Amino acid sequence: MAARLASLLATILLPGRARAGAWLLHEGLRIVPSVVRNNDWLGPLAKSFPTTKNEVWLTIDDGPTPGQTPGILNALDNAGARASFFVIGRKVDWNRPLCRTIVDAGHTLENHTYSHPSALFWTLPACAMRAEIVRCNHAIHVASGRAPHWFRSPAGMTNACVHPAAARAWLKVAGWSASGLDGIPGGEPEKTVRCIMRNLTPGGIIVIHEGPGRRVIETLEILLAQLGQHGFRTVIPDRSQFP
Repeated sequence: MAARLASLLATILLPGRARAGAWLLHEGLRIVPSVVRNNDWLGPLAKSFPTTKNEVWLTIDDGPTPGQTPGILNALDNAGARASFFVIGRKVDWNRPLCRTIVDAGHTLENHTYSHPSALFWTLPACAMRAEIVRCNHAIHVASGRAPHWFRSPAGMTNACVHPAAARAWLKVAGWSASGLDGIPGGEPEKTVRCIMRNLTPGGIIVIHEGPGRRVIETLEILLAQLGQHGFRTVIPDRSQFP
């Protein structure tokens, strides 16, 4: 609101060239926070959680994926690990039994929008943003009988409409502290894991991705082995631990 008021006053009071400069500044201040991934400039964003133990929160985006999620669950079970799956609502609607299996295995389903419009998400107005979040919440509840507690933006790009829409849906907004940049298909699992481990500290939030062209099961198996070797345990933190 303050930025809009300043822009309006500049339009009324400043000469042409100065008005153009003020408009460009206003647009830059509006757009830049929306396209910088994993930033908390527009509202609270969980990137870590308080702990005195060697614990991390493992999060897996973009599922469920019938050809991968069962293998992911096997890898997690073999390592005694727990994770949160940030799922896409329309995939949930297509794979409800698989979503129930995720929850029954002790993991959680969290909101990653209904249609995952990653290229245009940062441009969505409030009504479209709310629809993406509410529809995904509904899909998760129908599939699992449980409501999600967290929302994560596609590609981690968060515009000014995200936090109000998430809050109205009783969700907090999650980012990450350790990413292997594996969202692009074809990434090398070893390289992904090295990148994650390089940035990992107790209380860190790890993000990896499933989906077509992604070697997520290989990545996860290597990652879980590395976490064990470094004494890390995966947990799902209680949302009350976050502001």
